[in-house]
Amino acid sequence: MGNKRVKKKVPFLRVFLGAAILTSLASWADVFPRALVENAYARRVFPTISHVFALMAGVLPISWLDVWIVVSIAILIYAVSRKRWALLFGYIAIFYLWFFWGWGLNYHRLPLSKRMGIPTNSVSESAFEQFVNTAVAEINRLQPIASAMPPLDRDAASAIAVRRVDRVIKEIDGVVWETGTRVKRSALAQFWYQSAGVDGMFNPFGHEPLVIAGPLPFELPFLMSHEVAHVRGIANEGEANLIALLATVNADDPRFRYSGWLALWDYLQAPSSRLDPGPRADLKAAQDRVLMHQIQFISRFQVSLLDAHLKANAVPGGIRSYSDFVSMAVASQPRWKEFE
Repeated sequence: MGNKRVKKKVPFLRVFLGAAILTSLASWADVFPRALVENAYARRVFPTISHVFALMAGVLPISWLDVWIVVSIAILIYAVSRKRWALLFGYIAIFYLWFFWGWGLNYHRLPLSKRMGIPTNSVSESAFEQFVNTAVAEINRLQPIASAMPPLDRDAASAIAVRRVDRVIKEIDGVVWETGTRVKRSALAQFWYQSAGVDGMFNPFGHEPLVIAGPLPFELPFLMSHEVAHVRGIANEGEANLIALLATVNADDPRFRYSGWLALWDYLQAPSSRLDPGPRADLKAAQDRVLMHQIQFISRFQVSLLDAHLKANAVPGGIRSYSDFVSMAVASQPRWKEFE
């Protein structure tokens, strides 16, 4: 009798884990050619991926993030109780690969400043001061107009945000594709993000823009536009801020324009005494809202986590990248009418 040939099983979990490790190292080392990522992935492959996920996102009225949180907890409990460590690490690897190749590769696109052709290293002190003066004038002018209008609810704000971000992205990159028109919220992540002082996030495992419950009506347009920018493949936080700014301050709706200018004010680091009492009261109300729920050690942990995540994905400034958009905003202002 001949010996039976034993069929070797393909160690799929190990394959996924190895692929995840190689991918993360490649991202950290920034080896992906940015021009190739921009032209082949961001403008061709990614729009198809995003459209498919948009169809999936529209299936559920709740956030897919809540689904994945429940699934993850169930797998964690099962893997730990049965000591199935290979299953646990394989699951993490699969989700990382899903994150990176489904969206995260956008971190390696050409910089937005280069795509827009704006010089960000030559912003003079006088140009910056003139920009601050413009911000003061616009905030003081728009606040009484916006406050006299009915407050925007979440559905109205998200629909306008999607439309406005699409307009900006099409002007810059020349591409646009169908996605969802609703900014959702995660019920299960609400406590964590409130405690961390975070108002929104992008769920890369469902391509959903998420904004927590609680932001004041005048905060919603900018917050939602920022998260919708991530849906459109803008991974860098400072660049998402710029897209949100261009989408809001050039909108027809005064409530959107006011939201954009007021959100910008925190990054300008100018004295609030230059603003009228109305905008100062709004800034204080927004700050009080955040501080009411914020827990310092959770906030510091979240900042450290985000900083490490950004640096691991070719964003050298880490958390500081949020404020990098100020120099881009100043440099791009002569072109703002293109985004109306």
